Amino acid sequence: MRCSLIALSIRLAAGVFCLGLVRPALAAEHYPLNRAPLQPQPYIRLPIGSVRAKSWLEHQLDLQKQGLTGHAEELYEDIGSSDWIMDAKRGGQFAWERGPYYARGLIALAYVLDDQDLKKKAQKWIDRVIESQREDGDFGPKSRNWWANMIVIHYMRDYYEATRDERIPLFLEKYFRFQLNTLPSHGLAADSKWAKARGADNLEIVLWLYNRKGDAWLMDLARLLVVQTNEWHEFYATGRGNNAFPKHIVNLMQGLKAPPLMYLVSGDARHKRGYDSAFAEDGWIWKRCGRIDGMVSGTELLTDRSTTQGTELCAIVERILSSSIAIRILGDPAIGDQLERVAYNALPASLAYDLKGIRYYILPNQPKCSNEPLGFKQNGRYENSICPSPHSGYGCCRSNFHVGWPEFVHSMWMATADNGLAVAAYGPNRVTAKVGREGSVVTIDQQTDYPFQINSTLTITTTEPVDFPLELRIPGWCTKPSVRVNSEPLEAIKPCSFLRIKRRWNNGDKVHIRFPMPTKVSRWKNESVAVTRGPLVFSLLIGEDWKSTRDFLNGQFQTREIRPAGQWNYGLLLTEEDKVSAEATMAESVPLQPFRADNAPVQLTLKAFKTSKDGWGTFRNDFPARAVEPPVSPVEFDGDQEEITLIPYGSTEIRITLFPWTRN
Repeated sequence: MRCSLIALSIRLAAGVFCLGLVRPALAAEHYPLNRAPLQPQPYIRLPIGSVRAKSWLEHQLDLQKQGLTGHAEELYEDIGSSDWIMDAKRGGQFAWERGPYYARGLIALAYVLDDQDLKKKAQKWIDRVIESQREDGDFGPKSRNWWANMIVIHYMRDYYEATRDERIPLFLEKYFRFQLNTLPSHGLAADSKWAKARGADNLEIVLWLYNRKGDAWLMDLARLLVVQTNEWHEFYATGRGNNAFPKHIVNLMQGLKAPPLMYLVSGDARHKRGYDSAFAEDGWIWKRCGRIDGMVSGTELLTDRSTTQGTELCAIVERILSSSIAIRILGDPAIGDQLERVAYNALPASLAYDLKGIRYYILPNQPKCSNEPLGFKQNGRYENSICPSPHSGYGCCRSNFHVGWPEFVHSMWMATADNGLAVAAYGPNRVTAKVGREGSVVTIDQQTDYPFQINSTLTITTTEPVDFPLELRIPGWCTKPSVRVNSEPLEAIKPCSFLRIKRRWNNGDKVHIRFPMPTKVSRWKNESVAVTRGPLVFSLLIGEDWKSTRDFLNGQFQTREIRPAGQWNYGLLLTEEDKVSAEATMAESVPLQPFRADNAPVQLTLKAFKTSKDGWGTFRNDFPARAVEPPVSPVEFDGDQEEITLIPYGSTEIRITLFPWTRN
């Protein structure tokens, strides 16, 4: 899945256009680069809060504040009465991951939204952790709590970037010295299989502190963490390795960050290739359980490609976190394509449209959300695992999902290693950051209805002209991209690359981007087909019959079941070239909540037919929450041709995404 990285230097101020494959020499840094002996990386993390969402994307964050994130401490006892803030010594989940998971998302949301109420709510999760630090450097309600502490140090890093609270580097340094002294005798695996599987979460923050302080002992700790963490690169490539619980879907997604981070320490080419191995189209993981929404199937262990296997919400948000790290280290534009596929499809499909409920699992074909047996080993029976609810499935996802949208927004922009900026993912936002040799502060405003529509405009705001490179990720799915700087069109724009524009930027300069979105068909289980348009996956628009089954907080939150109000036993009519003839209908403007069926800002009209072959259009007898698999295609077509409407996958509460087909 790796794409070539192509740098295009455009010297528009002089009227000269030149192609170049070599980056200019590094200038004085404004965001800490990797210190030796770490390997260099092309892109650098911006401080949290540098990127602000706008329009409908900002509304997702607002809905979180008004919904589950803003009320989690009231809804969930293991968060609101967590040992991390109450010191009640209740143990179990009160001292484990759930409180830190929530705090990580709360802090990210507070500073990405720049919301004072959320910042006040978050402050106790900072102060009380700092107060809990013991003389030896350990902290929290449990000694040597390696895995849960990894989540805490992650949000401590975020908080420091936003506030420059100088307590944080001192806190981290003291804890990391404790780890260096303790891990040789009480390693990650001695704590839990989770700590060994997820040690890269610890490694990331150690490297972050090393790049700011430069103390050699931090590199000693980094090497120790590399040795004690799962050999994810080997597992992704071969299914083997010295690993703990590697087939757990959340471990698998958290582990994605491990090979790139380990490569920074080791320089080992096997580590550098590790991320790609996980998603190689000819690799064992993708062939066995890859999904059209960019995820892999796991309920909770890895499963298969059937159309009614699920993927876990925890895994979705961890995929977003891992991919945002990997693209900065590896510089591969294909990772940006993957990031958008997951964030604009799988993530909203897992969340209730009002952000007052989640789904523990989402299924590509999920024509009802009911509390009936699913047949999954974990959370497969009467756990509301596919119903939108504050309590859906096991408690981890309702604690962890909060970081998904804020982290995606934060990762949409990156600094370049030579004091420029790069777009990793597109959507309505603005970034404010230091650029150029002198560290001028610029703001770039992105006006767009992407991913629903094809145009984006970047507007530069600067108090004085400034030279810096601007890199645009060109999606791999776009065969005819076009870019103009003011009125000047750029040439030699290649799909799946970073387009590098190096020039002197003036206040008010505009970059006009156009990514035509072809409608494509791809094959999946039983030769079923899925339809995509640009970064979006599309699903059948099905009428919905809603029923509330339980209320929380005086009816503010509900568990709801949704059943189909209409038939869904459709197949698609393909052309002889196995394509679809689709007519796209676009809304004049994208509504604040586009991830709702009656608000869907783009609709595809396709030719289709009905079929009941092999029980298609019905539910399984053994596991009635799941649909019957599509019949093996092509199927016989002897009925009437119809037109059906598909809408974005993330806009559906119930859906059919993988269809049988025949040729027209």
